[in-house]
Amino acid sequence: MRVPPGVRHAAPPRPSAPARALAPIRGEFARQLMRIAVPITLQNLVFSSKSIVDAVMLGSQDPLDVAAVGIATKASFVVTIFLIGLSTGAAQIGAQVWGTASSSRGPRLQQTVWLAWAATAVFATVAFVAFSFFPEAVMSTGTSSPDVVERGAEFLRITSFTYLLFAYTSAVAVGLRVMHQPSISMVYALIGVALNVAANAVLIFGLFGAPALGVAGAAYGTLISAVVETALLALHLRATGHLLARFPREVLRRIARTDVVLLLRLSLPAALNSTLWALGVFVFYALVSGVGVDAATAMAVLSPVDSFALAFAIGLANAVAVLVGGTLGGSRMEEAYQQARALIAVGLAVGVLTCLVALALRSPVMALFPTLSPDAADLTTTLYVLMSLGFVLKSVGMVMVMGVLRAGGEARFCLLLDVFAQWVLLIPLALLLRIGFGVDPVYLYALMLVEEAVRITIAARRIRSRRWLRNLVGAEPATSPVEPASSPVEPVETR
Repeated sequence: MRVPPGVRHAAPPRPSAPARALAPIRGEFARQLMRIAVPITLQNLVFSSKSIVDAVMLGSQDPLDVAAVGIATKASFVVTIFLIGLSTGAAQIGAQVWGTASSSRGPRLQQTVWLAWAATAVFATVAFVAFSFFPEAVMSTGTSSPDVVERGAEFLRITSFTYLLFAYTSAVAVGLRVMHQPSISMVYALIGVALNVAANAVLIFGLFGAPALGVAGAAYGTLISAVVETALLALHLRATGHLLARFPREVLRRIARTDVVLLLRLSLPAALNSTLWALGVFVFYALVSGVGVDAATAMAVLSPVDSFALAFAIGLANAVAVLVGGTLGGSRMEEAYQQARALIAVGLAVGVLTCLVALALRSPVMALFPTLSPDAADLTTTLYVLMSLGFVLKSVGMVMVMGVLRAGGEARFCLLLDVFAQWVLLIPLALLLRIGFGVDPVYLYALMLVEEAVRITIAARRIRSRRWLRNLVGAEPATSPVEPASSPVEPVETR
């Protein structure tokens, strides 16, 4: 149809603000985000479930067995968190190496994964020696009961070898993640958990003619599943001729001292960060639980729900670190910045969705604990609402800190930020309000919302500064921040 003279064509409708904000992560980028985030989330859920499996299956046994495994798994959790933190440096470097898309990225990723394996194996060996030869000393830090110490020491001694296996699986999992193939390690992690449940049932209760071993049965079940999971993963990589199946000597000989220094410079602060964070969560929960029996009961109910819900935010944050890190490795700095802004918005959406689902499931969750006293049930319900609201802030904060900032190698900044928010602000304030003023546990628990808000505010300022836009593996100096683009850029939205 001919348009009459003097009549202008109608301008196309302008995209909405949310559409413009999410434009940098549409299409293939969004599909990659899902392919990485979903398997990592499932792996986190699997990781959270392993200790629950032991506790649930021993629940019908002697209470001393339950106490022993509870203390032993807490010690194991600290070691595991530290080892996971060590692999974080390799994830940051590996993501940027793979993002270069150069012909040398395969050998360079092999070097990075091997260095991560070696570094993690050193600290895993320390844990293996401590738990194999001095398990009583480890257990004595958590209890004075000789019976509990003896049973827990047996559990630690049997499972100590799993840390050496974990050094390999965690390093390879990092490599698979940055190659956008996390589903490979996820499959074998799921197989490991299924085998753990089956082996526990047989060895704890003595099914099918096997001896009923109690705590030792739970330990052997954990060990058997770890051996099988590691062996299947290694065999899969060999059978498919995967890049990470072997680490050729000629590739490893080209590892430079600067490669080792860079890995340790990123990994050690991340490992310390993870460990201090886990310890801080434990101390904060202890402060709230110490108010009384009802508070302790409420925190015991909320803890597993909190761990499972946060698996979604952790999975997203790890995927963000991989994808933004890959863009930085390709020296596409402005693109990385715009991706970060859009992914923070996704983090907000995931947090809101997690919050709404958690609130919808409040009644079914509470129905699982019919023996709670009326006062304990009321307190648990109130704290449950606060916990659900906290998922929104935690999701945004994790994407900012674990995802965006760590993608640019900001390990030291992230460590200092978490130490300030948790150990300088949250815990001293909670201690003051509890001991000095005897405030209600609801107000103590609400302090974690303040902590997350402070963390988000500081992280947002760092992201807007663009000082995290660094190429750690290319020709560009890793310490020189990228100057802002000449065109104005809107600040990162955090709410």
